[in-house]
Amino acid sequence: MVKRQNYAPSLRLSEVRTLLHATGGCTIYEIAERLKVSTRTALRYMQALEDGGERLYEDTDGRKKVWRVVPSTREATFRLTTSQMVSLVLSRRVFDFLDGTGFKEDLDDVFQQLEATLQKKDFVSARHLDKKLYDVNEAPYRYEGRLDDVNDIVTALLREEQLSARHTSVGRGKERFRIDPYTLLVYKKGLYLAGYSHFHSALRTFALDGFTHLDWKKGLKFEYPSDYDPSTLVAGAFGLFGGHETEVRIFFSTKVARYVERRQWHPSQKTQKVPGGIELTMAVKGTVELKSWVLGFGDQAEVKAPLALRQAVAEELARAGQRYSSTSSPPAPAPLP
Repeated sequence: MVKRQNYAPSLRLSEVRTLLHATGGCTIYEIAERLKVSTRTALRYMQALEDGGERLYEDTDGRKKVWRVVPSTREATFRLTTSQMVSLVLSRRVFDFLDGTGFKEDLDDVFQQLEATLQKKDFVSARHLDKKLYDVNEAPYRYEGRLDDVNDIVTALLREEQLSARHTSVGRGKERFRIDPYTLLVYKKGLYLAGYSHFHSALRTFALDGFTHLDWKKGLKFEYPSDYDPSTLVAGAFGLFGGHETEVRIFFSTKVARYVERRQWHPSQKTQKVPGGIELTMAVKGTVELKSWVLGFGDQAEVKAPLALRQAVAEELARAGQRYSSTSSPPAPAPLP
């Protein structure tokens, strides 16, 4: 018999195998619908499975011909419910920003294999979930061309081996140094690597897009610290980047008060009603990201304390005001065609 594996990639055959085990059998038409292929292609997949040693047989269910796996060869298969499928789809949408890193492709492959475990009634309910659940990614980082870097980071993390790196934050990207990778962080649709920097002789966090060179040092082991806890990287910080602990007090007008009150911005936050709005108090470590956050509210927010942060925000607003109060007129819009 002519081998037909070339017609079916290994991932597709795995999906078909999982589908048959999980459902107890499917018609060619059901297989084609699940995998979004023609019935002719679905039949080729079944033939490829048989050629590969899978013990299959055709059974009759009413008027339908159903492909089944010989009972003695069936495997225990994880079965996904519709509600679990919904959760999986939503989590996959959240990580759409990882396109170009390899993570997204792997997640899609897992999703397709798990989708095959749905029973017939659940599969019908789960159709078009990609349209029914949609995540709007806010200005995600662009990682085209970083596949090799991500692979090096993940490999070094899993094997507990060092990385050789250059980063724009170290010697303007020209200084090569070693990193013991501890954690790959996801923050605001971006990837960051936390680990022991031999250049700084300390734990540091680096943005992935800042690396100008990354190389996994195969065999160069390091001892992963047993007392390390990634939660300490952001403990007390307003965001990812920390600093000295500071008591802050910020006024928000009635216009944005409800929005501010309904979200958890920091574990230490407290709010109280004041004339014209609310006052938010927090004890944060570092105010770099906090300043940008306050500026985002424009004239609907006012830093009351500390004085240094209030002055920094005021200076930023003054510089912005100067740009818009310039006596030079903006260029006239181009005429409509």
